[in-house]
Amino acid sequence: MREVLRIFDRMVPALTIALTCLVVPASLLYLLPSFLGLFAPAPDPKVDLYTVNRPMAFTFLDADGNDVGHRGAVVGQRLKLEQMPAYLPAAFIAMEDRRFYSHNGIDLRGLLRALYLDIRARHLVAGGSTISQQTAKIVYTQQERTMSRKLTELMDAAGLEKALSKKQILELYLNRIYLGSAAYGVDGASRVYFGKSARDLTLAQAAMLATLTRAPSVFSPRRDLLKAQQRASLVLDAMQQTGAITEEQAADARAHPAVIIDRTVLDARNYFLDTAADQAKQMAAEAGAKPDADLIVHTTLEPKLQEGARLAATKVIAKSGKRTRTQEAAVVMMKPDGAVAALLGGIDYQTSVFNRAVQARRQPGSAFKPFVYLAALEDGISPWDMRDDVAVDINGYQPQNFGGHYYGTLTLADALAHSVNTITVNLAQEVGVKKVVDAAKRVGITSPLEPNASLALGTSEVTPLELTAAYAAFANGGLRADPYFITEVDDAGGKILYRRAEPKPQRVIDASVDRDLLAMLWNVVATGTGGSASLGAREAAGKTGTTQNSQDAWFVGFTTDYVTAVWVGNDDNSPTRGVTGGTLPAQIWKAAMLTAEKGLPLHGLNRSPPEPPHVQDELLASEPSGQVIAGDDESAGALARAEPPPEAERPRRRDAFDRVLGWLFGNDEDRDGAPAGPAR
Repeated sequence: MREVLRIFDRMVPALTIALTCLVVPASLLYLLPSFLGLFAPAPDPKVDLYTVNRPMAFTFLDADGNDVGHRGAVVGQRLKLEQMPAYLPAAFIAMEDRRFYSHNGIDLRGLLRALYLDIRARHLVAGGSTISQQTAKIVYTQQERTMSRKLTELMDAAGLEKALSKKQILELYLNRIYLGSAAYGVDGASRVYFGKSARDLTLAQAAMLATLTRAPSVFSPRRDLLKAQQRASLVLDAMQQTGAITEEQAADARAHPAVIIDRTVLDARNYFLDTAADQAKQMAAEAGAKPDADLIVHTTLEPKLQEGARLAATKVIAKSGKRTRTQEAAVVMMKPDGAVAALLGGIDYQTSVFNRAVQARRQPGSAFKPFVYLAALEDGISPWDMRDDVAVDINGYQPQNFGGHYYGTLTLADALAHSVNTITVNLAQEVGVKKVVDAAKRVGITSPLEPNASLALGTSEVTPLELTAAYAAFANGGLRADPYFITEVDDAGGKILYRRAEPKPQRVIDASVDRDLLAMLWNVVATGTGGSASLGAREAAGKTGTTQNSQDAWFVGFTTDYVTAVWVGNDDNSPTRGVTGGTLPAQIWKAAMLTAEKGLPLHGLNRSPPEPPHVQDELLASEPSGQVIAGDDESAGALARAEPPPEAERPRRRDAFDRVLGWLFGNDEDRDGAPAGPAR
């Protein structure tokens, strides 16, 4: 039979139908619905007609259980006719099938009119399908326009009419019809275009939805709102003709035309939801769920924080991006236990769906330095131990500080606060680069790390997500914090397919070591390169990072409540104009964190006390005096060939007053990256 239908498809449809209409008496045509009804099979009661042959639907809930997004089919809720405003089904009947309640699945007048149009055009241009036929096509068949499909559609429509009431067919149709933008059913489309349930649609909005049945992509109000409003006016005319609405109602609807919602806020969530969807599919599959099963996904997303991150990034890039030649930004915000509260993978999801927060590997620059100091602390070195700022030459690798400056003798706390490259590289050599790699891996860095001298200045690439997770171990007292987006996955029937189990705490940093490291990272914000990220009375800690030629700039920091990483740069790795971790990234970080922390109580970081006073007194008494040169940028890419100044000419360690002067008049940003030339 299928082979016969394929052959039939190759024939000239319009001519065949025309000959049939000439030889078959009209009286027999009117018996066609009843004849088909005798042989049409009734729908299988075991099959859910609301989901069969429909794409998988994901519904995402935020951390508070509110609906925050969809993937796959956007289906909304299954609504009964009584739950819809009466003019909503009336709009679709007026446009699609005015004799819906009088025919038994096949409208012969409409079919003959379609045949005439097909014959005149010499190809299929009209279908004459009733709502019952359209429902059968949606539920049972593919969407190709062939004669075999049309015959199958007629048979299936007769089956629906035999098994279901008109009310049931109309409800099925209105809950299944595709209306563009991945929306299936009037409730899904209402939420996509108008941001509300179909229960609350206005007459103008209902009329606009009814224009989308035949070519939803072409007629989408997102493409041309004015034309969509004009088409909706034609629906209002049709509804007047059928008596569904009065002239006054139509006039009022035209005076208040439907407008669609701005999806900027919702689209920004897609970076988070894309990642969560991939994980949810895997979790559902491991639980044995059907590949096309609808899923309810409970996430860790906090919409207020997501919007705060979006606004912070877009405002800063809009204000300074052109001047600094910076086009993109990524933000990851998580709780110290690893729950991802917000994730922004780019400035505009509509322009680029590439998720820079998860997929892009970039050099972290000096944002990697805390792992060097972590390894040193674990090796028994104190934050208040002192090191000399001397030139570095490791097999030809000769990084120097920004501007070629030297700082004399500094505590390690000050060396990190002011991002002194030479001391950091030498410290990594002192404790062993392998220990630095082990420390970074242990706290959450998963990308490959090259165990070379330049690693200390962040030349191995990482993602913003993994860098945030690694810093979370600093923020939570030294426990491993694996990032997670999902707490539970359910099927449409409420069956739990996955529920996150609270992992057993895994200590990866000794508590006393973590307190010392927190004191050092707090010092970065309080007195060092991270000053622009200061949250005032709320204690914060973090680290700036800038790579060679300012290709990448970072600020990664935390409070007791949230850990946040910000990256800015360009997708093509082109250099920015002077952007450093303490400028745009710190500004974005501060704005996003102020939104996140609003209304939360103040809690101090669990850090070691500040530098003991006697340490500074001993330094001032023992060190030679000299000029303090402000500026502490890092530049791993620059190869310094100059020898360090003689011992007597080296500047002494800065006291508090000198540091204030340096902060006011010097350049306290950092700059680092891959070493240039053969040393790389």
